[in-house]
Amino acid sequence: MEESEIIAGCIKNDPYTQRCLFDRHYKRTFHMAMRYLANYHDTEDVLSVSYTKIFKNIRQFENRGDGSFQKWINTVVINEAIRFLKSKRALLFQEDEELLTLNVSFTDNSDLLDTEEVSQVLESMPKGYRTVFNLFAIEGYSHKEIAEMLQINENTSKSQLSKARNYMILKLKKSSHALK
Repeated sequence: MEESEIIAGCIKNDPYTQRCLFDRHYKRTFHMAMRYLANYHDTEDVLSVSYTKIFKNIRQFENRGDGSFQKWINTVVINEAIRFLKSKRALLFQEDEELLTLNVSFTDNSDLLDTEEVSQVLESMPKGYRTVFNLFAIEGYSHKEIAEMLQINENTSKSQLSKARNYMILKLKKSSHALK
């Protein structure tokens, strides 16, 4: 079924096309929300609210070319994940003295990074670091956009990203040394 047909059907509240939309986008949105929340049950809760909002507000979607519908869905899911974190007061921006003074780099390219290992480190990150890292490095938002979304200072976004990178590098280096 074409995207335009799915959108038209969802506007009419047709259960079949709503199911088509859900089936087409669920796996990707689940992984996206999981990157922010790092908890299966919270992710399911956020997706439930997200898809309810998508179906309710689909009339407001403006087609701006290829990929705009997927980007709109992604934005709904990301915003809902952030709302969830804020409501749980889980989105704190931390100062970690060790990471503030640490400026490390990965120079050993002999070992390929294990995707599962990177995912585990990302899940273990403090939520503030993880949220800014996801928004910047994975979703492609600017620090200005992140600051507006999270209602923080642009410099806070930059420092959280720097700390997230250092956190990831430090943890990956520790785990690679533990394997040797």
